[in-house]
Amino acid sequence: MPHAPALLRALTVGLGAWLLFWLQPLVGRLILPRFGGGPLAWAVTLVFFQIVLLGGYAYTHLLVLRQPPRRGRVIHLALAALALLALPLGTPVVEASSPPLAILASLTLGVAAPALVLGATAPLVQAWAAQVDDRSPYRLYAWSNVGSLGALVAYPFVLEPAFGVSGQTVAWSVAYGALVLLLAVTARQGWADLRAPDAAEAGPPPTGGQRALWLLLTATSSALLVACSDLLTEDFAATPFLWVLPLGLFLLSYILAFGNPRWTTRAVWFPLLAAALLGQWWALEEGFRSSILTQVAVHSSTLFVACMVLHGEVVRTRPAPTHLTGFYLMTALGGALGGATVSLLAPLALPLRVEWPLALMAAAFLALWTLRRARQQADLRGEPPWIWALPALLILGLGGAYAKSIADDQAYVQATARGFFGVLRVRDVPDSEPDGPARKLLHGHIMHGREFTDARQGIPNAYYGPRSGLGLYFRWGKEHPPRRIGVLGLGVGTISGFARCGDAVDYWEIDPLVEALARDWFTYLSRPCVTSTVIVADGRLGVAASPHRYDLLVLDAFSGDAVPTHLLTREAIGGYLAKLTEGGVIAVNVSNRHLDLRPVVRAHAKHFALSLSEVTSKADKAQGLATARWMLLTRRPDLLEFIEDLGELDRVRDPDDQLVWTDDRAPLLPLLRALR
Repeated sequence: MPHAPALLRALTVGLGAWLLFWLQPLVGRLILPRFGGGPLAWAVTLVFFQIVLLGGYAYTHLLVLRQPPRRGRVIHLALAALALLALPLGTPVVEASSPPLAILASLTLGVAAPALVLGATAPLVQAWAAQVDDRSPYRLYAWSNVGSLGALVAYPFVLEPAFGVSGQTVAWSVAYGALVLLLAVTARQGWADLRAPDAAEAGPPPTGGQRALWLLLTATSSALLVACSDLLTEDFAATPFLWVLPLGLFLLSYILAFGNPRWTTRAVWFPLLAAALLGQWWALEEGFRSSILTQVAVHSSTLFVACMVLHGEVVRTRPAPTHLTGFYLMTALGGALGGATVSLLAPLALPLRVEWPLALMAAAFLALWTLRRARQQADLRGEPPWIWALPALLILGLGGAYAKSIADDQAYVQATARGFFGVLRVRDVPDSEPDGPARKLLHGHIMHGREFTDARQGIPNAYYGPRSGLGLYFRWGKEHPPRRIGVLGLGVGTISGFARCGDAVDYWEIDPLVEALARDWFTYLSRPCVTSTVIVADGRLGVAASPHRYDLLVLDAFSGDAVPTHLLTREAIGGYLAKLTEGGVIAVNVSNRHLDLRPVVRAHAKHFALSLSEVTSKADKAQGLATARWMLLTRRPDLLEFIEDLGELDRVRDPDDQLVWTDDRAPLLPLLRALR
């Protein structure tokens, strides 16, 4: 079988990439119960894997550069075998001065060794192929991205629903053992003929300009990926799993570019990039009047076309196979720099989210520069200058259109704050709008709280109307003595508007900027006879650390679209119940456009033998009310009877429609409204 060695290499790099992309969300799930489920934990995990990937590429480059071929293979096999000692996967508890340091230390001790092996596998197997085979090894990089894409799709749709976290750690460990065996067989290929290439075979080394170009191209494509993901998930259609779409298209562009360079022809993709930029211009003018599906399609297709252009240029300038490890090191460095610029530097340097248009303009100018450079090398000096002026004007015009759009979007905005968790804006709603006059707190374009600015100031609204589940609870408990209330998720502090004199309300909020805006621009937290306290912490960890017991715990972190599953697992509910007073109530706001969380809460009610009330209240724009779905859990059946007597209790068609969430397994797919 003449193609057997090539198939074995493809299987090895594909499995290695699959395992690496499976490992990232898996270890994120492993650390959730200990560090909370805020973006901080996920972001630090992502930074860890970027560091490990860079380390793997640097290790590969040094191994190939400094060691003879046979010794290099033995060293890597020894490292891969030693990493088996870190299995099964785990993240040990580490004490550190800050949560990010604790997460990094825990991940380093728990998974750094196998992750480093996986990060090095694709470039190293390609280098091994170049030592024994005259054919270009770069196509193996396409197979690596096929493995990455496969894991990306399989994790939310197959792996997570089929296995709990503990089951995944065992399955992953077995698969890693299989990879070590594949590496051993692959390393033996051509063993007798291994030798270091001589200078004639090595080809010319890459120039500094080539290295800089690889860095710029991959940094720009990585910045586009992160910026597009942020745009889609925060501003347009933040459905669960939507982050899979841009990353999948990004990987697909690598698969096509490295699979067959002819698929990246400039005659096709450069005109498509110009058309995509015109599509972005249209989206600015008509986007908010078009469907969400159309907006997602426009931005996703632009990302894909731009990545095809950029990655096509990467492939066209790749060096001889003997220099491929240095090439991959520079591309990995570019990817890390681009991602870090958007996710870490931009929130500190830019007051508004403008990374997407800036990255698009950078990609367009870079494409224009590479095209002109290529045509100059072809000695086409007779071209008139206006040929290059027209696309440059298109790019500048798009930048101007974006600037106008951003200025229009800031109308009636009183305050803006940007931090690690995104852009927050306080926007006034004028009298001319149906739900005005009022003031809203927005995260992207998603409302996180509002308050009237007329005589109705201080009256709860939005999801907290008088006929909402929470409103009915406060009507039921109006004769009760002063209460202590705990709330997971601050918003603008609306729940303090329900409280009576003498009540104490504790809020847990992960974003410190939310508290500052809620206190400066809204009045709920400043009621004189109500003690409202804000603790900056993950809600589940905050409740566990609180010295108090609560008459009411409000779980109000699920109306957004990035659902923190760890706040609603069986273990989490058990922890909340332990913090309730006798006869206390847990109120869960399950108002969510994309997920039906009611089956999860029903399963918890059954498991803990709790009385459950389901209440849906209708929207009323004139009163500032949104459609709200609340579920109230308690061991006091008189609350259920009170709501039933008022005729506000929902008729549950299928009370057996239940789904158990635990820290080990919390699938989202069965809850998608589109699939129910």
